[in-house]
Amino acid sequence: MKLEITPHTVHLFFCTNVRENGEKSCGDTEDTQILAEQLKVRFKQAKLPVRVTRTACLGPCAQGPNIMGYPQKIWFQDVRVSDLDAIEARVRELLAEK
Repeated sequence: MKLEITPHTVHLFFCTNVRENGEKSCGDTEDTQILAEQLKVRFKQAKLPVRVTRTACLGPCAQGPNIMGYPQKIWFQDVRVSDLDAIEARVRELLAEK
């Protein structure tokens, strides 16, 4: 095993879960797909140490769509595309706190 320190100061996990049985999931929305794509582009263009990962269920579907941020242990809940600038601003604040 090799152990390394991550180059990412913030790691955002976007629930984009699609249930196999066809039931609706909080992450199965156009909003989370667009947010993940657009924030990834913004952070990459700004050369910020932020990792964007699409993931399966994060758990609290009733509060979703959800984005979880680590290692800061932060949740963005009930996110919409209209929250794009606010999410980016909060992540930039987290980076500035380091």
